[in-house]
Amino acid sequence: MKVLYIGGTGEISTSCVSASVDCGHEVTVFNRGNGNEQLPSEVTHVAGDLSEPAPYVPLANQRFDVVCQFLAFTPEAIERDIEFFSDRCGQYIFISSASAYQKNSAGNRITESTPLDNPYMAYSRAKAACERVVQDASITSTIVRPSHTYRARLPSTVIDGNHLAWRLTQGKPVIVHDNGESLWTLTHAEDFARAFVQLHGNEAALNEDFHITSDEAYSWNDILTRVAAALGYEAALRCIDSNKLISYVPALEGPLLGDKANTLVFDNSKIRSVTGGWQCRIGLDEGIARAADLARERLAAGYLPDQQQDELIDRILKETDYA
Repeated sequence: MKVLYIGGTGEISTSCVSASVDCGHEVTVFNRGNGNEQLPSEVTHVAGDLSEPAPYVPLANQRFDVVCQFLAFTPEAIERDIEFFSDRCGQYIFISSASAYQKNSAGNRITESTPLDNPYMAYSRAKAACERVVQDASITSTIVRPSHTYRARLPSTVIDGNHLAWRLTQGKPVIVHDNGESLWTLTHAEDFARAFVQLHGNEAALNEDFHITSDEAYSWNDILTRVAAALGYEAALRCIDSNKLISYVPALEGPLLGDKANTLVFDNSKIRSVTGGWQCRIGLDEGIARAADLARERLAAGYLPDQQQDELIDRILKETDYA
């Protein structure tokens, strides 16, 4: 099977490329070339830049059984893909986002029939708009919605994983939104990839949509405590109301109110029904331990957080009596 990845070196797609190679597929990766050193030697790289008006010219004489689009974020990008690949692929897989789902205060499990309605995140609304273009097109397609899927990056909430690791090593407190008890689903990229590649050329997956996530959900207090332990530290967690955090950093409105401040658990019956009962194999502690090893390497290489951002975190803590 000939498989094209548009992207191929990201937090999720790196594992998917490797899984495709392990399946014996003939894999091509189309990207600008950043990070390709981590790809298997069997992968063919085609250089291209999606910001160019006609990026796919180098692929004009090729046809693929499956095209996996990891780098489309606007309906216009999808329309360009459909125009080019409609007669050059057997299955077009669009990577959307589970952040597009409507959240509910009851914390009910999300299914693929849950409405796509996230008023807080422009990114999520754009992904939902992309889905509509895919579904209205004549191309044979599959839509996949990852949730929080990690591999090299430590899971975190208000700040990124590298900054989180640095603060822990410095003995600084870590902010968690609200009371830290909302439940969150984390999926390791290797587990995601094992299900993802089973959709390739799978007739039961054609013109269908799926999310691929773990069945387990953990509170943010638990997640951040496990991250600290994996790094060899004890987490000094400080709970701060989401709206208070947003008053300091308006850009957190989407990531918090539209995503991480909500309990998010999933029903994976649909993906299991077409993948022979797929299950996650990498537990949270193992996955975090792997990511923590990589975080240590980045810290040892001299990683430092943005000074202004770190000072802002300290100020928020001070002004909320958590200095």
